[in-house]
Amino acid sequence: MTKRMPTILTPALTLAFTFPAFLFGQQVPAEPPEVQLEAYQVGDARPPADLGRAVIELTLQQAIDRALENNLDIQSARLLPLMQNYTLDAARAAFSPNLSITSGYNNQTALQTSQLDGGSQTSTTRTNMNTSLTQPVPWYGGQFSTSFNNTRIATDNVFATRNPSYSSSLTLSYQQPLLSGRRTDNQRTQLETEQIQRDITDIQLEAQIANITDQVRVAYWNLLSQIEQIEIQRRSLAQAQQLLENNQVRVDLGTLAEIEVFQAEAQVASAEQALLDAEIQWQSQELAFKRLMVGGAADPLMNQTIHPVELPEFAQREVDIDAAIEVALRERTDIQQQRRQRAVSQLNLAVTEESRRPNLNLTASYSLQGVGGDLFFRPDLAGDAELVQRGGYVDGLRAIYDLEAPTWNIGLNFSYPIGTNAGKANAERARLQLRQNDLALQSQELAVATQVTNAGMAVGNTFLQLEASRRSREAAERSLEAELTRFNVGVSTNFQVVTAQNFLTSARLAELRAIIAYVNALEEFERVQRVGG
Repeated sequence: MTKRMPTILTPALTLAFTFPAFLFGQQVPAEPPEVQLEAYQVGDARPPADLGRAVIELTLQQAIDRALENNLDIQSARLLPLMQNYTLDAARAAFSPNLSITSGYNNQTALQTSQLDGGSQTSTTRTNMNTSLTQPVPWYGGQFSTSFNNTRIATDNVFATRNPSYSSSLTLSYQQPLLSGRRTDNQRTQLETEQIQRDITDIQLEAQIANITDQVRVAYWNLLSQIEQIEIQRRSLAQAQQLLENNQVRVDLGTLAEIEVFQAEAQVASAEQALLDAEIQWQSQELAFKRLMVGGAADPLMNQTIHPVELPEFAQREVDIDAAIEVALRERTDIQQQRRQRAVSQLNLAVTEESRRPNLNLTASYSLQGVGGDLFFRPDLAGDAELVQRGGYVDGLRAIYDLEAPTWNIGLNFSYPIGTNAGKANAERARLQLRQNDLALQSQELAVATQVTNAGMAVGNTFLQLEASRRSREAAERSLEAELTRFNVGVSTNFQVVTAQNFLTSARLAELRAIIAYVNALEEFERVQRVGG
């Protein structure tokens, strides 16, 4: 009987307050509107209306595609492999053939002091045209070279037997290091290093693309979360306004003290402030999201409102941490970079070890010579020169072709520093650097295993938090519905309703954050298996 008294007394009290007003001809206030709970689920929200700005709907994949095409950081990262290509070409140029051509003219007049000098004053004109080609070879440190030299000499020396004379020579030579420099040298090490650096730039580009993709994904869900938060705060404000309207009518009916209106007005003001804060955060979040997808300040997207239309899928998923660690240790970009840096250290150690060995170079050459020109013969010193045979430049070339005057040359050149050997010190330093890289790689692998494990555990933990927040939100909805039912029949207070409303708002926001956290945890678990950071 006690429990039913408030319900029975309410109509009586209402009649008691309204009956005098009816007798005096005053207008009777209407019945207070019922305060109802507005249903809500993720996906109901839209971005706030903004006059003058078009709304563009984006899925997550569309946002990622825009970022991969326009993002300035990715555009900059794409230049690195191209730049490294030129560095690699420069390293290859060390093994390109080098062509050298020299030409000269010399006219010399000499005063003679002996009858055997060919005259009291002789003039000699010398013209030469020499060509050489040098080709380092990228194996065993050898170097091939060839030269073709040509000289024309014209003189008034009476003893000259060919005038003008033409001399030509063709020389082929090859130099091969037998000890130091045979297995590797600075040029070959530099070329291999630049090839590894080229691979590293590809890995860095891959990591940059993956990281920007991850940032876009996080920003997308954060923007969706912020829009949903605005909707939650809007519905909270609508409920507060309903409560204020209900209280005002009850005060007019005389069934509620006016102080209850003040409390409801405070709740409305608080809800308005929370809605304003959510809209301000939405503007900042949208701007940060756009920053990832545009290629400059003039991009049309900067003047549009983004509506993320894709909803997160948060079904429970089992993760295999051990398998994920194996994948990460094999494929993660930072691990791949560290291993390639170790390969560079191995190259440096090899070249410094090579420099410790003595220098022993084998040189082999083969040359051919030929001369040409008008051939003269003088029977005695005082006689006139007689032309024996006409000739020219082609005579020397014919002699080379016919192998008339070959010359072979083979030599060995040995050198070794006495005393302190700088190569030994450099080799020890390179060995310590390689050891340091090994330790860094082990440390990196440990960090990767830890990060993947944490990411895997986060997937399970965030799902449990999601389930707990969902149950909390459902309980808060049932609690507020019950409180509103009691309030509408007059057996609950304004304070209790406001408390239940605030609890539901907090529960909805907590569930929304838990949804986004779980979706991000799943994506983070996949990301840490591929890229570092």
